[in-house]
Amino acid sequence: MAIRSINKYIVLKRFSLGKVLYDKLDTIYVQEHDPVNKEPQKVFNGEKEYVTDISSDVYLSLRKGFIIDDQERD
Repeated sequence: MAIRSINKYIVLKRFSLGKVLYDKLDTIYVQEHDPVNKEPQKVFNGEKEYVTDISSDVYLSLRKGFIIDDQERD
């Protein structure tokens, strides 16, 4: 089983996950997608505490205007 990396994202639009509201410019961390085993992705808050699991569909939806990779932010 390969180790999946965890990437840092910046929130662009307000949304809620796992009973937590994320506002603009908050930081979240999302575990990399595992296409082979189709396991859920883990989400962590800005303090790197576990929040919830999300499906790859939810992750892809978030990437469409709600979050941006911290490295793409420039």
